[in-house]
Amino acid sequence: MGKPRTPIKEPMVEQADDFERPRRRADSRRSEERILTAAKRLLEHAPSATLSDIAAAASVSRSTFYRHFPDRDALIAKLDERPEDGAVQQPGELLPAGRLGRSRPLALDAIHVFDAVPPALLPGQLVAEAERIAAVPVALYLLDIDGSRLLHIAGDVRLGDSLQAPLAVGPEIDADGIALLRERVERPGEVEVFALWLRGRSVGVFLVFGRPEEPLTELARQTAAAVTLADRYTDIFARVQRRKQPRAAAEIQQSLLPPRISRLGGGEVAGNVLPSYEVAGDWFDVAENPDGVWCAIADGLGESTRAAASSAIALGALRAARRSGASVGEVLLVMHQALREMPGPRSEMTALVAHWEPAAESLRLYSCGHVAPLLVRASGEHERLDCGVSAGLGGRSTPTPGIRRTKLRSGDRLVLISDGVVHDGPGQAGLGEDDLVRAALGGDHDSASATVRAVHAAVLEATGGNLADDATVVCLQAG
Repeated sequence: MGKPRTPIKEPMVEQADDFERPRRRADSRRSEERILTAAKRLLEHAPSATLSDIAAAASVSRSTFYRHFPDRDALIAKLDERPEDGAVQQPGELLPAGRLGRSRPLALDAIHVFDAVPPALLPGQLVAEAERIAAVPVALYLLDIDGSRLLHIAGDVRLGDSLQAPLAVGPEIDADGIALLRERVERPGEVEVFALWLRGRSVGVFLVFGRPEEPLTELARQTAAAVTLADRYTDIFARVQRRKQPRAAAEIQQSLLPPRISRLGGGEVAGNVLPSYEVAGDWFDVAENPDGVWCAIADGLGESTRAAASSAIALGALRAARRSGASVGEVLLVMHQALREMPGPRSEMTALVAHWEPAAESLRLYSCGHVAPLLVRASGEHERLDCGVSAGLGGRSTPTPGIRRTKLRSGDRLVLISDGVVHDGPGQAGLGEDDLVRAALGGDHDSASATVRAVHAAVLEATGGNLADDATVVCLQAG
């Protein structure tokens, strides 16, 4: 008989676990340090920055952030443990004069680059500056207008002209999307991602190939500002962000829309219109003023080219009246009159304007024939905010808006939608209230941008991606 085999003992499995634990602890420490470093820098210069902003600046997902810091108090307490960190100013207050200055020079000044370099040459110049700082090859990618791809514009092309873009909202991406992109493409010492952050959203990324001598974090933020400034002076960025030629009406629509993800003093707002290359009757607008936050959504009726023209007139009327100090009711009347004055067949549309005062948590809705929005409370409770029956804009009779008042408190979400989301018909999603709530509450949807993505995913699933009508979703989240 041979010598009996020695059985494998359980402690060997424990040793394997012990081997993995240090690596997990090291990853966790790096994530925490990244969050604290980003929080220190961001809160010094923007005390009203939200936890979502800090997660974005640290390039970590919200779930990762909350594993380390369940709330703002926990974060501040950890920052206060550092002797060099002073107290963080309360949100909503002005910074003391001089706090926005910098103690050391920038690696690149966006304003200087914009003044010194012709806008059409800016992508190549930005990559050259990035390679000077990092001392390794660098590529610059921007998001497609439909949010499906990251498209190469300058620099090293080893990863190709196009990369799949995770969790984008139109041509912008949030912290969760950047975190997922990092998981997909980053390899230590080989590929590193630096997001082009501007007010809580990224318009593209630098991809660094190799180990950079200096991080490109600050340069990427300056690049985001330079790209935003230069985009009004050249087609070079818009050309790269379009994989194919949009219809004329859709191009007009793209030029009308505000940033898809916006950080607010009291929360966050995100919105987008699907599809991006066709149709074009819907629009939305967002502005944060001293009197509060304005969120507007409208649905132009009729053939797409004329609908786009009427949308441009109505949005121009809204902005002109709002910027002149008009009330919401007066703004809607100005929009109605502008549509009535258009030549040719009558141009009509439905519209809804939400006005939110964060300090008072006061929310007022003014609807002219528009689809009722959905309010999702932080507790998970929800309701459709029906404003009553009212006429649309541009018709024979002067509309009397239906008005609804309520509270929008920290963690609550207001979801504005167009009829392409909820109506039944060819190319329309026909989502019911339960479908909307399921999309808004399902998974890890703890932000305005995540809510917009989730509802649009439900729209695409219901239509098989064949939208014959615009499907617009705007989410305003408090806190």
